[in-house]
Amino acid sequence: MRELSRFWNVIIGIMSVSLVVFQVYTAAFGFYTAIIQRSIHLAFVLGLCFILKPASRKSHQDHVPFYDVILAILAVASCTYMLVIYEEILWDPLKWIGPLNKFFAVAIIFLILEASRRMVGLTFPILAIIFLVYAYFGPYFPGMWGFRGITFDIIFQSLYHSSHGVWGGMVGISATMLAMFGIFSTMLGSTGGSETFVRIAQRLTGKAVGGPGKVAIVSSGLFGMISGSAMANVLASGTFTIPLMKDSKFSKEWAAAIESVASTGGQIMPPIMGAGVFIMAEITGIEYLVIAVAAIIPALLYYLSTFVSVHFVSLRDNLKGGKENIKVNVKEYIVIIIPIAIFIRFLVIGYSVTMCALYATIIGFITYVICSSIDIRTPVGIITNTVKKSYQISIGSADSILSMASLLAGAQIVIALISMTGFGVKLSDLIISLGGINIFLCLVLSMLVSIILGMGLPTTAAYVLAAAVLAPALTGLGIEIMIAHLFVFYFSTMSTITPPVCAAVYMASSLARSNWLKTGFLAVLLALPAYIVPYTFIYNPTLLLRGSIFRIFTGILTAILGVTAMGIGIAGFIKAKIPLINRVFLVISGIMLIIPNLKISLIGFFIYAIIFIQNIVSAKRKHIMAN
Repeated sequence: MRELSRFWNVIIGIMSVSLVVFQVYTAAFGFYTAIIQRSIHLAFVLGLCFILKPASRKSHQDHVPFYDVILAILAVASCTYMLVIYEEILWDPLKWIGPLNKFFAVAIIFLILEASRRMVGLTFPILAIIFLVYAYFGPYFPGMWGFRGITFDIIFQSLYHSSHGVWGGMVGISATMLAMFGIFSTMLGSTGGSETFVRIAQRLTGKAVGGPGKVAIVSSGLFGMISGSAMANVLASGTFTIPLMKDSKFSKEWAAAIESVASTGGQIMPPIMGAGVFIMAEITGIEYLVIAVAAIIPALLYYLSTFVSVHFVSLRDNLKGGKENIKVNVKEYIVIIIPIAIFIRFLVIGYSVTMCALYATIIGFITYVICSSIDIRTPVGIITNTVKKSYQISIGSADSILSMASLLAGAQIVIALISMTGFGVKLSDLIISLGGINIFLCLVLSMLVSIILGMGLPTTAAYVLAAAVLAPALTGLGIEIMIAHLFVFYFSTMSTITPPVCAAVYMASSLARSNWLKTGFLAVLLALPAYIVPYTFIYNPTLLLRGSIFRIFTGILTAILGVTAMGIGIAGFIKAKIPLINRVFLVISGIMLIIPNLKISLIGFFIYAIIFIQNIVSAKRKHIMAN
């Protein structure tokens, strides 16, 4: 982001505060009709984007060039023009209301794609251009991919005049639920959330073997639930945890890998699970709590595997825990726990995510003011601190909303074009035809597409794209809608740590100054169960808490043994170093144990037990001989 003069900071402050007030006000007293709510929301977002975000790293960083001022004004005008023509297009969406209407229709597409390019790269502009060409030149495409084609007017009228175009569902989610969730998560972070989570983790695990690595797992997992972004989580938690791990003699690559894996896992960890699962609930119509309950066991298995690997790597390399006695002030606990408890409480009794985030934000901020007032005491100091913190939260919230909204607006254009051209239906038919031959092949293809679509994108955007393309195909194969979306969501999440384009790994590697390719390889190994578990709940949803109590119990028990075996195989150590061939067999046995089939799991268990016992006996023999 640009570092600007006082004049521009005042403009940014006014726009940021106005955006937050608009979002809080409409959340509390009722949203406007879809296009109006979304156009006002996007006007703030695009205006701020062109003021704050330079066109490239080499562009002006210390002032706003004239062309970005023009783009910001044009963006605000293109959005607010909808307020003028809203009633007319309501009656006739295919009517151009003068040349200005057509100009703004083309301009808003360009501006959204340029904003998303500045925020998350070329993914959405490239996809949008491809699908615009496909929409216009449809008759020239061969075979099943050819269609009648869509005229210029129909393309841009459908995109600008419709709540299924630019102002569609993804922007709708951004303008309501995600904006309020962004304010909530920023409030938690601004009142000391990330630092408090690190201190809590240090108190719980800091003195254990490999303590700093375990601190990174716990703190990043806790903060990752509310941050909504693996990259943001790496930045917030990694600045504390990575130096701690390096000081404790973890290698640079292991430190970066542990942090990136732990930060990524926050997206799949109930009870909050970041922003992506809220979108899943909106898309599927399934209650968020139902999804969260189903996701509990896979998420715990993910972190258990990471924890086991770190523990045995620490034993192998003789990495000790910290000696300092970390204390967490009671007020720090209160400021973090109360808003999270309020959020979860309102979710449980049936409130919408937006209202939960609203109440949790208000009560959380009041709690912070009361706790901070104990130390400040003077009325003037309390008022000053409250105003400063309110402004800080507004600026941070606007930044959070800006990141989410710009990428979702870019995704919405791509999704709208996929729908208009029928590409999604054709791709679904192709995948279903492959599934008729071999459903496993179809799942592997879906996994690869989810990871590829997510390359370089935040989890939320990666999931939105993958769900639009792949979820209909998976449900067409007879897979239950929630399970299909969870499958896509897990692999979209894993794209942030899967080379060659692995954004969370890049971020952690830059903080640790490590080799990113080696870090990415270690991250994939640490998160290996997350690449296996989604397949198991497709074939047998025991790990999603579906089925009889006995099958659920045995499925969970064998899966725990499985991820433990995989974690030990990755670390290569129990009581003594494990030969490479045995490590490979441990990983294989772990996969067999995770598969919810009793016969296969028993075979995996015997392999695991033989190697485990052999290693302990070998270690004792060496110890006796040494003495």
